[in-house]
Amino acid sequence: MGHAFNNRPIGVIGNDEFGAAIARRIAACHFHTMYAGLEGSPPVPYGDMLEQADQTSLAIRCPVVLAAIEDTDTFKKLLAIGAEVRRTAEPRRSTVLVDLGSRTSRESQSLFELLEQQDVALVDAALIGGAGAAMHGHAKILLGGEPAPVEIAESVLALLGTVERTGPLGSAHSAAALMGYIETAHTIAHEEALALGAACGLAPEALKRVLPDESAARDLNVVQLARRAAMAGRMSRHPSGSAEIINLAAEKHARNRENR
Repeated sequence: MGHAFNNRPIGVIGNDEFGAAIARRIAACHFHTMYAGLEGSPPVPYGDMLEQADQTSLAIRCPVVLAAIEDTDTFKKLLAIGAEVRRTAEPRRSTVLVDLGSRTSRESQSLFELLEQQDVALVDAALIGGAGAAMHGHAKILLGGEPAPVEIAESVLALLGTVERTGPLGSAHSAAALMGYIETAHTIAHEEALALGAACGLAPEALKRVLPDESAARDLNVVQLARRAAMAGRMSRHPSGSAEIINLAAEKHARNRENR
């Protein structure tokens, strides 16, 4: 991997435990990693393979940047800073940006339009499992986008666990949101069944033997469940054209590449 990137570092930026865990995992795999920990990010043990950085350094030096930023407005502000830095940087290099947030296809489309003139290829990825799963390389990662940048992103994301490609840009976040929606529904139904069983006089031990085990909400942790269930709600408010928007973005990017 180092040879493929000409020994340039892998960039990670985040404002919670997921970004920190990702940076630590990549560095533990002996790849030079630059981490920009924003407000809200836990401290990390910097060392030979893990370098403290800011978004300016990532924009200039890193061919691949993994961004664990949930809030879209915050993410857009960071991208605007990176765009200004890249505009004056020499030499200007292409970058693959891996969006690890939770966004609807409409939000992904707005980011796509912001980045398409900056030599930045956007892919979306969803980390299934908690920060601990990523830290130990046991996570499942959903990945969406065009084939060329997805291939590059997968070579990095594979360090975190098993990667599954989901289709065009926006598809990974959408799939993860639906997973969160289903898991939340399962959890609510399980709790209601327990309450109903108790009201009917069934002993807790009997209910545990009869009902499916819903402990740990499968592979999603509580934070991810809340985020992805909320995103599923945003998707439901704009159900028409979500897949169409993703496909239009890919087609538009393909036409732009042909015209260059």
